[in-house]
Amino acid sequence: MSTIERPPAIRVRHLWHRFGSRDVLRDIDFEVAHGEIFGFIGPNGAGKTTTIRCMATLLEPMAGRVEIDGIDVAIDPDEARRIIGYMPDHAGVYERITVREYLEFFSDAYAVANAGIVDAVIELTDLGNLQDRLVATLSKGLKQRLQLARILLHDPKVLILDEPASDLDPRARIEIRDLLLELRELGKTILLSSHILTELSDVCTSVGILEKGELVVAGPIGEIAERIEARRAAESVGHASPDEGRSTDGAPAAGAGAGASSTAAIAAPAEALETAGGAALPAGTRKRLKLRVLADSATVAPLIEGGSGVHGVEAGPSGLITVHYTGDDRWVADVIRHLVSHNVAVVQVEPERNELERIFLEVTRGDLQ
Repeated sequence: MSTIERPPAIRVRHLWHRFGSRDVLRDIDFEVAHGEIFGFIGPNGAGKTTTIRCMATLLEPMAGRVEIDGIDVAIDPDEARRIIGYMPDHAGVYERITVREYLEFFSDAYAVANAGIVDAVIELTDLGNLQDRLVATLSKGLKQRLQLARILLHDPKVLILDEPASDLDPRARIEIRDLLLELRELGKTILLSSHILTELSDVCTSVGILEKGELVVAGPIGEIAERIEARRAAESVGHASPDEGRSTDGAPAAGAGAGASSTAAIAAPAEALETAGGAALPAGTRKRLKLRVLADSATVAPLIEGGSGVHGVEAGPSGLITVHYTGDDRWVADVIRHLVSHNVAVVQVEPERNELERIFLEVTRGDLQ
């Protein structure tokens, strides 16, 4: 007995759109699997918001099609809206009512039958202590969290978020990140756009990069990085021309090159990383820090091993130490302070470039429309 294959959560096929005489989208083509957090990346004006508005049924494609869980948004927009939670950039809120009243209003507007849904959403988004406060008194970060609560009221399968962490302070960004990861744990598929790569690298399982209205590359972050490394290794030994290993859209081809990195790296531990709320962090969250000290690296490495956020330490020659870690710039500063307090002279600190930043710089040219 044959089984029917489930369509992807989002499928975009040969999407084109034009404003006046200018093509703002040119043959966009990608898929997002169920349960993914898909980062939609590109500079301002690349076409991210236009693509998102086509997904959210606010713009009708001039050519091509967009499907949400198999539903063509142009043919059956009402059905598509039932399974989409859409949060635009800088969405307005009604400010002269309380948080609870705001959510109850939208619950009624969505005709949600579940009487307890407002309480459930307030608990999920951790707004319980704020439910009686006027919306006008909330910070930008809390208003963004309230917007997320609003789009969850009708229990959508797919969340489409346009710059959900724009203009937020660092703590609010972390809180939004953790909430998105927890929503993924609950089975939601999330597409979010941003031009802040560090913001996306901590949550995304796959990405699509837009430039001048064209999709440069799309796929899992690790897979894209491996294809780039394989192509670069092949080119370094003269087995590939500069254009070899690229698909017709400029993206590294899946089978390009067979070279391997010449640098041996210790494998990070297999245990899953988690947020404070218990949601799994993508593997790409792990980073690498290179240090050089005026001492025997083998004697210094134990000072770092086992510390909070440390997933592995590699002692190399000439005082070189490689640390695999999870953390931000403050974490790096704390490590250096710890070593100095133990009379270790640190002469070089080199955090490795964010993987997503490296991919972005590798596959884009910096052109503007």
